[in-house]
Amino acid sequence: MQIFTYLHKIKSQQTINFDNFCKLLNKLGYDNQKILTIFKAEILSRSNYQVTIINEELFSQLLDSFPEYNISDRITAAHAGDSHKHPVSQALIVLWSHQQNHPIVILNSNDRINTPVRLGSHLLIIENQENFVQKQRTLDFLKKEFPDFGDENLDIAHGSGNAITNQLNKQFFNYYQQIDCLLDLDIGGLKTFASLLDLTQHSRLNFLLPPCLNELLEKSKRELKQDDLLKLNGYYRNYPLLRPAIELIKKHKRFLEQELYL
Repeated sequence: MQIFTYLHKIKSQQTINFDNFCKLLNKLGYDNQKILTIFKAEILSRSNYQVTIINEELFSQLLDSFPEYNISDRITAAHAGDSHKHPVSQALIVLWSHQQNHPIVILNSNDRINTPVRLGSHLLIIENQENFVQKQRTLDFLKKEFPDFGDENLDIAHGSGNAITNQLNKQFFNYYQQIDCLLDLDIGGLKTFASLLDLTQHSRLNFLLPPCLNELLEKSKRELKQDDLLKLNGYYRNYPLLRPAIELIKKHKRFLEQELYL
């Protein structure tokens, strides 16, 4: 609910969730002490308050500061005091293009890929920033582990956690003939891959599992916890492509961060 909606409900003597209202105002610099100089709140139930205006002048200032907006994008949502509940208009991908020796930025929207270079046919997604910036070391590792791994027409995208799974990137992903994912062998990496699969339904989307993983997992300090098993079982049941990765995790009872590949 937007701030102006709360204000109009208060003005018309309707009940509101005063706690949520205060949290919105807190984010915009209004502390609770100031809020309570404008309103008196009487709790009726767990999240239901009857709010009374006790300072009409300050209340009028709030109405002026937060007029009713037609929320159509993140900018108008910001004017309404709640930009985080509206998606951004474009998604960013940092990319090592096969044509460039320095990363570039791709801007994606629902109907367009805005790129300064011609995209390749093969995409490698690297989750970790250190592995991404040390591109050549990472490629050397992959070529050693996968003798048939080729870097011709290969673009490399920084995964940046789960941000790359933004739905605005769907058209970008579907441009590529093959997408390989070099992700952490943990819940976060599984989640990213599952989200990519749900988004793209790409027929050649791969979760890379280097043969050396058995050895590296033995050295990993990130032990599997009991609470993780429920999530692992859910991914195992719903995403057959992730089963080899999950079986490795369960076998060694450890997760792995991909910096160990370097």
